[in-house]
Amino acid sequence: MTIFRLENPIQHYDWGSQNAMNQLFGITNESGQPMAELWMGAHPKAPSVALTSGQPIALNNLVDGQAEHLGEGSQDKFGQTLPFLFKVLAAAKPLSIQSHPNKQQALEGFAHENHLGVPLDAFNRNYRDDNHKPELVYALTPFRAMNGFRPLEEMQSLFAMASIQSLVEPLQWLADGNLKTFYEHLMTLQDESRDQLVASAMKFAETSNHPAWQEVARLNQFYPGDIGILSPLLLNVIELTPGEAMFLKAGTLHAYLEGTALEIMACSDNVLRGGLTSKHVDVPELLKTIEFDTIQMSELCLKPEAELNGETRFMTSVDDFLFSVVEPAKALEAFSVNAAEILFCVEGNQVIETADESIELSPGQSCFISANTGQYKVKGSGRLARATSIL
Repeated sequence: MTIFRLENPIQHYDWGSQNAMNQLFGITNESGQPMAELWMGAHPKAPSVALTSGQPIALNNLVDGQAEHLGEGSQDKFGQTLPFLFKVLAAAKPLSIQSHPNKQQALEGFAHENHLGVPLDAFNRNYRDDNHKPELVYALTPFRAMNGFRPLEEMQSLFAMASIQSLVEPLQWLADGNLKTFYEHLMTLQDESRDQLVASAMKFAETSNHPAWQEVARLNQFYPGDIGILSPLLLNVIELTPGEAMFLKAGTLHAYLEGTALEIMACSDNVLRGGLTSKHVDVPELLKTIEFDTIQMSELCLKPEAELNGETRFMTSVDDFLFSVVEPAKALEAFSVNAAEILFCVEGNQVIETADESIELSPGQSCFISANTGQYKVKGSGRLARATSIL
């Protein structure tokens, strides 16, 4: 076999939606828990299960160290396992304010926590593997998020309009371009100083008609008193329309707010959190990973690149993954396979076909394409998401 149907685990985080995956893909929610993420990949925390002609097998057990499935080029470049993790993400309420480490930070952080003997599944574990975690988000529904620092002048204006006296001196740091100093001051405020600032901010937010301040008020409904509710004053707040995508490099401060999307990332589960969560928060470690660059709102969305054969690609600055969307009605030629792939049916119905075998996909279903497949054809209707890496 070179094509394997996948059964994919669901993560029941508290911010997840009860019904989004059912409405979009007919995935039942028998447990009644929030369905936050559906994982497609070989990460050892929650690997997909490949349905073989014999017994089902965890995808990591099938592909790890197996050049015939990963591809020799992939093993040489990315190591012994699938280099990307593909997800459906369904957020009913805001996720944590967070950043992901770069490769060197992940290597050092993972080794350090191993040396300290922190169990991989411990609540206070920051680094659950040794990989970086750049990621791409492709909206399936309207998808709201915070992504990257606003221009400094926007931050100054938003804070100043509230006349928050305790921030008068720190605001000068923004005027001087010292964003890192300002953010560290904000996130490390203690007890009474923090509480007074949040209370003053909320007093203004409750009557403001500015979208950023209205977002502050909304976040406070979910995480009252958390210093992270001020994040919309610092970060770009964006809404992707279905079919739009954005990229977040490692070190980008961000938070997803609401909506359902496909998400693809380097194969990692490393998250450093600063607030807006019931999970482990480690502000000092978060601050080490953040890149304190600003970005214009107009630069956030990726420009889709139309390829031949009905494929639209969303290119990024990393090679660990390549995400594209295929329209089967326009895919008249075979697709060549250079490395392992995962295909996910977004809508419609597709048949994935080689010379020797075929698999039918309906919405919410996926399959793994082994590197030794050579070529496959896509027939059918709707949209098919394609995940692979760049060699």
